[in-house]
Amino acid sequence: MKQLFFLFLFMCIGNFLWGQSWKAYPYHKQGSLIYFPEDEGAHPAESSEWWYTVAHVTGDSTGNEYTYMLSYFRSPQFGFDGFRIFNLSNETEKLFFPETLPCNYPVLSQDSLNIQALPLGTPLEQWRNLLDSTGNKLPFQYHLYAHQQHGFIQVNYNAVKPPLIIADSGLLYEGSDSYTYYYSQTGIDVSGTISVNGTTEPVSGSAWIDRQYGAFNSNGDERYEWFCIQLSNGMDINVWNIFNLNNEIPDSSANRICCIYYNDTTSATFSDFTLQRLTYTYMPDSLRCYSQKWHLLFQDIDLTITTVDSRSEVPLPFRFFEGSTKIDGTVSGQRVTGVGFAELTHSYEKPQVQFINPDTVSVWNASQPIIWKILNPDDGDPVCYALSYSIDGGSHFNPIVDRLTDTLYDWDYSGLSDSTNCIFKVTAYSIDSTLVGETQSDSVLLINTGVKDYPENSLVTIYPNPSLGLFTIEGKAIQSIEVTNMKGQLVYGKKNSNNQRKTTVDISNRPKGIYLVTVVTQSAKVSKKVTFY
Repeated sequence: MKQLFFLFLFMCIGNFLWGQSWKAYPYHKQGSLIYFPEDEGAHPAESSEWWYTVAHVTGDSTGNEYTYMLSYFRSPQFGFDGFRIFNLSNETEKLFFPETLPCNYPVLSQDSLNIQALPLGTPLEQWRNLLDSTGNKLPFQYHLYAHQQHGFIQVNYNAVKPPLIIADSGLLYEGSDSYTYYYSQTGIDVSGTISVNGTTEPVSGSAWIDRQYGAFNSNGDERYEWFCIQLSNGMDINVWNIFNLNNEIPDSSANRICCIYYNDTTSATFSDFTLQRLTYTYMPDSLRCYSQKWHLLFQDIDLTITTVDSRSEVPLPFRFFEGSTKIDGTVSGQRVTGVGFAELTHSYEKPQVQFINPDTVSVWNASQPIIWKILNPDDGDPVCYALSYSIDGGSHFNPIVDRLTDTLYDWDYSGLSDSTNCIFKVTAYSIDSTLVGETQSDSVLLINTGVKDYPENSLVTIYPNPSLGLFTIEGKAIQSIEVTNMKGQLVYGKKNSNNQRKTTVDISNRPKGIYLVTVVTQSAKVSKKVTFY
């Protein structure tokens, strides 16, 4: 009996030590380029570097829900070593206080995490490793003190999960020409004191740390939407969409980044996920508009991300949105909830549309399709279209069709007589109708030749899109269809010998996500993205 007891005790101790084996300095995940504690310190050889943390904490006395974001940037300019952003929120009372100040760093260690910062006009701030009674660093435990005009934090961090090394190696390429070393610390217990707008009390909760150093410029021309997600089932997710200068989100690992912490021994980085915007909100001055609700789909993960306070915009060093989020959804069919943060530098514009057919003609063959184009397409805002017409000079418009996702429509002439003067209007709008743009055609005299005449740029329509994996393709004389996934792998192929005009494609047995549909017609080759959800 004693032998069994000691065997059981040995197994318990062994499992505990194995589960905590990461929580020691030095620490290095095999195959990565990140080393601890060295890479918690500064990297002066890199052109860009920052330390970032966000937290959700609850007041012990009032029960108030607080969040904060603290970030130190090493960016020497104008006689300062960098700048500090410190945002405080009392989410129970709907209070948000951002503050950005230039700062110097009297201490910025390179061998471990030890930041002493002097933001302009504030007391000395610290972010450093906690020490034991003999002066040795406590692995992955930290002390933070920061002060701004409307309050302060004085908290201790204790990491309860190993670092999440982004892209496994910790080195990845972002956007068109940047690289970054990147890791997150996704599970951190927080305890200490917070003060917001005169209310000071002990707090406890959870935090997240992001560390980046390399050549990625957060104030560059390529904008992004970033999210950290902490789920009730223990999973954590770091997800990005990075837009290029054409407001596209290329289907590449440099622009679509999703890193998932499953447990202490398993994490992975992917790019074949879907992030759909569901709502948008203008800032009070109407100069910038950010998305405020998203649908994240990847394999068995189905999450809705919603910002808590749509006013959480930071004015300096440039305008961007930084605020907490609530998460709801399912993983493997099981309901989960969670909290997180969103950092949004990408602002959306009202869609601008222009008629192609009819355009500048005074007499128009109504047997042709009505065609238009969007002048400022944005992958983050896949707009819908409504088409209408007026026969009284534009005083009143009659609806033709709504919720189109393509930019052409075969009109049935609507029973109008030949020689009718007609004006067309197309309205483009976001999924929630926050962003709306419209244009009208010149007045044209309708004629009906009865002969269909398709311009070369009106070739293919795909609907519904998004779909459940079953969609229809329409076009003039379709010769072949190919569907590939975002890795370029062919998942569907079909050749048409009779040049049919309409065909149905079924990829419902494939994983959900974004696919590229390539259609060859008699006169052109057209490629379009479809979403299977």
